[in-house]
Amino acid sequence: MNRKGYLVTIITLLILLSTTLWNTNSIKNANAQTETTLSIEPQILIDPSLTPTSTFNINITVTDVIDLYGWEFKLYYLKSVLNVTSITFGPFLESAGTTFQIDKSNPDYNETHGLVWLADSLLAAPEGVNGTGVIASISFKVIDFGSTKLDLTDTKLGNKSGESISHTVYDGYFSNVISYAEISVTPNKIIDSTLEPCSQFTVNVTISDASNVNSWELKIFYRNDILNVSDVTFGRFLQSAGSTTKLIKLMTDNYNETHGLLWLNETLTTPAGACGSGVLVTITFHVVGVGESEITLKETKLTDPAGQLLEHSCVSGYFNNVLMAKMSIYPEEIFNPSLTPGSQLNVTVKISEVTDLYGFRLNLTYESEILNCIGVLIIPYGNESSLDSKVAWSDETGEIFIEVNYKPPAEPITSITPFTVAQIFFQVSGMGVSSLHLHNTSLVNVEGEEIPHQTQDGLIYIVIRDVAIIDLHAYKSTVYPGELVNITVTAKNEGNLTETFTVTILYNDKFITNITIADLAPQAVKTVSIIWNTTGLSPCYNATLNAHAVPVPYELDLDDNIFMDGTISITLMGDVNGDGAVNIYDLIRAGNALGSYLGEPEYDERADIKNDGVIDIYDLIIIGLHFGESY
Repeated sequence: MNRKGYLVTIITLLILLSTTLWNTNSIKNANAQTETTLSIEPQILIDPSLTPTSTFNINITVTDVIDLYGWEFKLYYLKSVLNVTSITFGPFLESAGTTFQIDKSNPDYNETHGLVWLADSLLAAPEGVNGTGVIASISFKVIDFGSTKLDLTDTKLGNKSGESISHTVYDGYFSNVISYAEISVTPNKIIDSTLEPCSQFTVNVTISDASNVNSWELKIFYRNDILNVSDVTFGRFLQSAGSTTKLIKLMTDNYNETHGLLWLNETLTTPAGACGSGVLVTITFHVVGVGESEITLKETKLTDPAGQLLEHSCVSGYFNNVLMAKMSIYPEEIFNPSLTPGSQLNVTVKISEVTDLYGFRLNLTYESEILNCIGVLIIPYGNESSLDSKVAWSDETGEIFIEVNYKPPAEPITSITPFTVAQIFFQVSGMGVSSLHLHNTSLVNVEGEEIPHQTQDGLIYIVIRDVAIIDLHAYKSTVYPGELVNITVTAKNEGNLTETFTVTILYNDKFITNITIADLAPQAVKTVSIIWNTTGLSPCYNATLNAHAVPVPYELDLDDNIFMDGTISITLMGDVNGDGAVNIYDLIRAGNALGSYLGEPEYDERADIKNDGVIDIYDLIIIGLHFGESY
């Protein structure tokens, strides 16, 4: 790989990582060690000297934990950049006694990533471990130049009672290349005619793919007859790495005759650096005029803790609130369940927010299987008679053509409010939904020049309304008291109108919950899952599920709105093999399935005591708590 242009200085950052930003301050120190964390150390490693075949180590560390009895985690990495060479379980948990260690790592987990998957649990220890320590160490070999997140997921810390210990996870990051940051105005374009004078809007100046930023500076220029700056708020990007000095060097709407200027600087008070992406500053603009203005970034500067300039690119912004002429179908939607084949209806074509209009042209398409055009009426503006018009339509192709051109002595038309230029009459020929699509439209002024404009289509519903429940399924037929049961309900829209409706789930006619099925298209099917908490139900109790789709207006077929499922039995907690007792056989069966997930061949739903789709150390702990119980 050609490494020309890389920085000569070798940079190694050992810094903590948040969800989106990484910095050199110790997050754990800031929290005064009151929060349990699971983190990769070092959490950011940026080092161009780590060339292919080089190696390095990381530790997985737990801090400020109380009564840790077992742990589990997965760590994903890009296998095109790194490969794991060795894994060692740390001494932290072993300090309390004998442990049971599981390593299910896979360097070829999928096409792009490798996986480190480890679990460890104390066995018959009197108590768990408190404090801070290393639970695992991992050695990596560098495969190629690149960057990868060291992604800690599915992390689990359990106490002796099998309960989850709340904790915060800090992922890691590795790179042996230096990426160039980008500073940009976000959103890049604001085109909104509703932002009239006296209204306000905000933009962010953001930074992305940054490394080791200690200071930033920028200037923003804007047209002062269109915009003024009313407020500036510095963002969290640099502040995430420590305290900063913030400076508004200049903020004036009268920098010169045409433009205003905002000149900003922010610098960390310590030789630290921020990495990643975030907001540098949020700017509120006050709209003072109608028109367009560039929001231009100039003289941007990024420096590292040594004061060296950092390479970066810039993307400026754009604002426009010029009123745009519109051609619209009115009403925009027609929904009337009483419309059936043979019924008649009409729509109008309106033009608004236009200056010096002297002619227009349009094509409008419709679904000929649903509508027939039976007439078009031209409506002259102000009853003007000096005009020429052309009208044609074809129900075979489902298309209407209209053209109107004014001529002297007719005056050009200027109007902000909508005015009607044509009325179109239809007869209903079939059931369904038809758009009224405007295309090949043109507005011209008195010189025959095109007037920029927008179009708004119409929509007509000739509808059948019918919602149905076609399936209801509980993923377990036998559950423990208090177990969370995954239930799926499948609904279908058997009508021809997109529907939003409510489905009620019950057991033995007792309410569980309501589900909203939103925006279900005609003939579409949607499956929704819920979790039913069986807390309060005793062993030997049987429950029958049913789902009821609440009828929508004008629905006639109600027979398919209800669906009933089979019986769910509640059984003794921890009785994995179903023999009425919790004993060594249940522990053996659960141990054989340890580490398996729902859907895998080794998965045993009876061993999944916590009903979370995975059999892990928490399930074994809970079986042990109920050891010896029986009916």
